Amino acid sequence: MNNKTSGNIRVLWLIAMVMYVPAVAMCLNFDVFVPRIIPILLTWMILLLLPYVLFQKRWLYSVAATLLFLDGFINLFHWIILKCPLNASSIFVFMNTNFSEASEFMTIKMTPLLLLLIPHILLFVMTLRRVPSLSLNTKTEIIVWAVLWIYMAAFLADNIINNRFVRLAVPDVERAFVSFFNESNAYKALKHRPLYDLDAEIQTNDSTLVVMIIGESCNRNHMSLYGYERETSPLLSKRNDIQAFDNVISCNSSTLNSVMYFLTERNVENQISIDTCIHIFDVFHSTPYKTYWLSNQSPIGLWDNGVTSLAQNADNQVFVNLMASSSMESTQMASYDGNLFEPFVNALSDEAKNRLILIHLIGSHTQYSKRYPSDYEKFTGAEEYEQKIIDTYDNSVLYNDFVIDHFFSLLDSYSETHPDIRISALYISDHGENVYDEGAYAGHDYSGTIPHANVDIPFVFWFSHDSLEMDLHTPYMIDDLFHTIIDMADIKTDCFDDTRSFVNPNYDASRQRVLENRQLY
Repeated sequence: MNNKTSGNIRVLWLIAMVMYVPAVAMCLNFDVFVPRIIPILLTWMILLLLPYVLFQKRWLYSVAATLLFLDGFINLFHWIILKCPLNASSIFVFMNTNFSEASEFMTIKMTPLLLLLIPHILLFVMTLRRVPSLSLNTKTEIIVWAVLWIYMAAFLADNIINNRFVRLAVPDVERAFVSFFNESNAYKALKHRPLYDLDAEIQTNDSTLVVMIIGESCNRNHMSLYGYERETSPLLSKRNDIQAFDNVISCNSSTLNSVMYFLTERNVENQISIDTCIHIFDVFHSTPYKTYWLSNQSPIGLWDNGVTSLAQNADNQVFVNLMASSSMESTQMASYDGNLFEPFVNALSDEAKNRLILIHLIGSHTQYSKRYPSDYEKFTGAEEYEQKIIDTYDNSVLYNDFVIDHFFSLLDSYSETHPDIRISALYISDHGENVYDEGAYAGHDYSGTIPHANVDIPFVFWFSHDSLEMDLHTPYMIDDLFHTIIDMADIKTDCFDDTRSFVNPNYDASRQRVLENRQLY
């Protein structure tokens, strides 16, 4: 084999590095793997090598190889951790995550499969050391490269002409970032948009208090209130003044997406842009209602966190967790959900005739062991790693039971001293959590099919006066919660749809429940 042929064969190192990622992806989760990524990667490899072939500068080859390596490394890491290609949702979650949360996430997601990154790095090193002799010095080389460039141009042009360039002609990582930046523009606009002045009015002369408790990462199938074999919700189970509905789901697996659905008129069917759709504070600020946002979630994150951008429209905002979303290592610095009791009592003492109080808990957010004081470490002693994780999660659910029960008890006491005020309260979780319920992993991420554990959530009502005359198995999806909250507040406005309100006699329970990935529940 002559030196020229040997020099050309060195390009196989680059091809091997690029193809290593889809090869691993196919093995990790073949059901999710899309074969089209192979011609896409080859097309972009040809495009990036074009300057080197034309100008014969070694640094041009190094730049091309480095770009291809970084693209592959990011996507490979995502495949190993989440068993699917990088997507815009993952970037949003990462950008809304602080160092403490990231550390907790990696602790629970740590896997020996991360060793698969090493061959990719070694292939990159060999790619840089074995620079191929790619040129246009012979007729054969000219023909080969001409064919490759014609293929590349035809592939890219076809997708551009048919308006599918980003969707079908761009590698996973770049496509995810394009989608991320497109969506992020809407969140930036939301942060700065003024409240809409709507035609809305209260339909009752009674003093009204509406309380919504937004939990975090609570899978109702881990609550004894819903039949779980462990006694994780003993306090709620003893109450005779609540209604726990057992067929309610979230359509999303992340806090940001879930909250942006259920606190706005946006839903799975209409997909209205988040910066132009009507949100819950537009409605309530168009009436005499006074609004509160009490949170144990950190306000720090992407543009001060997308949820915080929405919460900033409340008349009163209290964030008790200004350090991080973690409960920290020290009990003295812990930010447990019980820290919200005092702000809630203060909000109850407000003499406004009509009030909306939204409470955002940290609930059972990973890392589960940091979500409860030592007094609630009831489930212990496991030796297997998976069972230890389950134990800590169940302990967090047990503490959450105390928190929710105490909120309801505070409302009960308040109602006794204020019998003239009509009070309605609802506890939900933004999404569920898969703690080895479906598959050998814990978290609320997914690849391909969304586990029911990710979306099965608690849905518990407390009323000071009348209860709901409804079957506890009535199906509902909380992207329509916007309408339910308006109905609970007795507000009349054009954006309200009574068929989407769970508490309305006209509620349509036959609605098809489609999840965020277009999967039918």
